[in-house]
Amino acid sequence: MTPENTSPGRWPAPDAPAATAAPAPRFSLLGPVRAWSGTAEIDLGSPQQRALLAILLLRRDQPVPCEHAVRALWGDTAPRSADTTVRTYVYRLRRLLGDLAGGAPEIRKQGGGYLLTAGGATLDTELFRDLLARGREARDRSDRGAALGHLRDALALWRGTPFGEADTPYFTAERERWEQLRSAATEELAAVQIGLGRYAEAVAMLETALAGRPLWEKLWELRIRALAGLGRRADALAAYQDARRLLHTELGLEPGPGLRELHRGILALEPPAPAAPAVPPADHVGEPPRPPADFVGRTAELAALAERLTSPDGMVVMSLSGPAGTGKTALALRAAHDLRSHFPDGRLYARLGAPDGTPRPPEDVLAELLTALGVPAAGLPAPAAERAALWRRTTDGRRLLLVLDDVVPGARPDPLLPVSPGCAVLLVGRRPLDGVPATALDGLTLADALQLLGAVVGHERLRHEAEPSARLVSTCDYRPGPLRAAAARLLADPRRSVREVERELRTGAGTGPVELRLGRPPARGGHPPHGVCPRAVAAGAHAADARRDSDAGRMSVQWRST
Repeated sequence: MTPENTSPGRWPAPDAPAATAAPAPRFSLLGPVRAWSGTAEIDLGSPQQRALLAILLLRRDQPVPCEHAVRALWGDTAPRSADTTVRTYVYRLRRLLGDLAGGAPEIRKQGGGYLLTAGGATLDTELFRDLLARGREARDRSDRGAALGHLRDALALWRGTPFGEADTPYFTAERERWEQLRSAATEELAAVQIGLGRYAEAVAMLETALAGRPLWEKLWELRIRALAGLGRRADALAAYQDARRLLHTELGLEPGPGLRELHRGILALEPPAPAAPAVPPADHVGEPPRPPADFVGRTAELAALAERLTSPDGMVVMSLSGPAGTGKTALALRAAHDLRSHFPDGRLYARLGAPDGTPRPPEDVLAELLTALGVPAAGLPAPAAERAALWRRTTDGRRLLLVLDDVVPGARPDPLLPVSPGCAVLLVGRRPLDGVPATALDGLTLADALQLLGAVVGHERLRHEAEPSARLVSTCDYRPGPLRAAAARLLADPRRSVREVERELRTGAGTGPVELRLGRPPARGGHPPHGVCPRAVAAGAHAADARRDSDAGRMSVQWRST
């Protein structure tokens, strides 16, 4: 699908002049779903019609059953008229594509669905994969200059969040897969930059990447290497401590072998200089961040949160508690996202814990919350009691959802609680609060743990190592945090086996308090006993793979009796 008037794999700028009378159409999925014919952008219709085109482009030259398109567009909330709506979208897209020249894609009906043939069109997802492959080939033959160019071009194709605003389980899973590829390309570009001595460029890019994936160990490793390359060894040592503290706080893990060896190497070059005091980053106050793209399961917990937080019985306060790595914040963000229509005056998010684990002063949090609601900073009173009174007056009569995350011991949420009967507060921390109704989180079910791991590293990889995959999710205690950390280690080196990473985690090589649970009764109903049947795990992984196209509750894994 590479057009003749461009260099191999290069995405032409939307405003580039056409080189032929009938340039090939170009489609972009690595951001909002858009298309161009020559220099003119094509109006692709409504967001949902664009989403259907994205589905067909992702599965180009493969039939897409109508029921698959319906589930991808609506998830479990498809209306009765969904089939008719899909047919209408297809009719409109056919007319749009039919008016294009230069080998435009064609949509044909096949069986009970539709098939899009690519024609001569250019698709940025294909160009990204092609450039990434070329960059890796150039790196493997030690042509760093060519690798640098290809990888830069690959990352330049990204124009925002993949697939735009499409927000169903199908697009959530697809979006996470492409974001994983983007992170891999970022890693490889940073490694090439470091190899060429372009340390400052690498540091700047890696700081941006870590803002989006702060638990990705390889990004920390590369950032520390780049800082050391600039001669900033004190900063490199401080960055290692930041990474270690973050991994331990969020996941209960110690850094992996790569980070630890890098740390020892820097220490060997120069006695450790005292690290500069960590500057607390600006907390995210205002609209809650989007929930993780790989969020899975928690159906019962989401239903319980929705029921309690939308209770008509006055102002609601409840807490969400659980050990590190159980996905408390992800669940809170998912609930806040799902309940946005119930709180028309907004949803606010703030953290009550500082980076060093101490509680933040409530007056500081109040200042940020009031600013988020439009109160000018110059108009904020200094005394904490006056700020609390202003907060109560400002929120009076509003319908707000307030998510207070990282409620550490000693934190004081009371001054932050609104009094309006239309408000709700969700307190998130490791321990439940006395007198506050609580939902306690444990690990995921086996099915959801396999789904989360497979969504990141690929379900085919799990099927090839069925029993080690089951042991790995058990070693991670079925918790999303350790599972993501294990997935990051698998992605960092595709040659490493699931069995190798599982053994490393189980024996404590680079882990914190993680223990193997196989061989004793599970702590909750969804966890399997020992005696894993590899064939059953493979079936489970296959079901998890298909789960993008089916209801989450249909996945089942059978276990051999012992």
